[in-house]
Amino acid sequence: MEYAYIRASTNSEKQDLSRQIRFAKKHNVKDENIFQEYASGAKRDRKELNRLLSIIKEEDTIISSDVSRLSRSLKGLLDLVEIAKEKKLRLIFGDGFTLDCRGKWSIMTEMQLLTFGLVAEMQRLMIVDAVIDGLETARENGRIGGRPKTTIDNIPESFYKYYPMYKNNQINKKEFSRLSKLSYPSIY
Repeated sequence: MEYAYIRASTNSEKQDLSRQIRFAKKHNVKDENIFQEYASGAKRDRKELNRLLSIIKEEDTIISSDVSRLSRSLKGLLDLVEIAKEKKLRLIFGDGFTLDCRGKWSIMTEMQLLTFGLVAEMQRLMIVDAVIDGLETARENGRIGGRPKTTIDNIPESFYKYYPMYKNNQINKKEFSRLSKLSYPSIY
């Protein structure tokens, strides 16, 4: 059976998964076998990835548009490869690299895998550094990031709309926060 894992770090408003979905369909993966989520690739514990890993069976194939979709850390990638070895899976990364974990690899295959994992981790670290530098530059120029401070004068209408539901225990604080588009602490 062929499965695809699709991931982006931020939400659907900021990142589109359509390129990765096209890649999966190009490899004839059925819609019900496409696992997609918005989560950091540096985290090993991801809901959809864990769900995929729990259902795959020996001889199955996992397709990903590139290594960085499965993991943005070398250790995370190596952990996933160990699972693939145990389950004798095939991993397809992009159009150019297939890792067949059903047998022994050549030293060149091992080197390619380590290189791809290292590059994915380095890309993540460079992105983190660029974001930190950008925030520092913005602060130096007098701009402060994040959500604007919530005051009594700028509480959104959605707060008042959902407040009765919250008070009547129809929704919890987390849901109330999401629906009213306010941070969890602002709800208080």
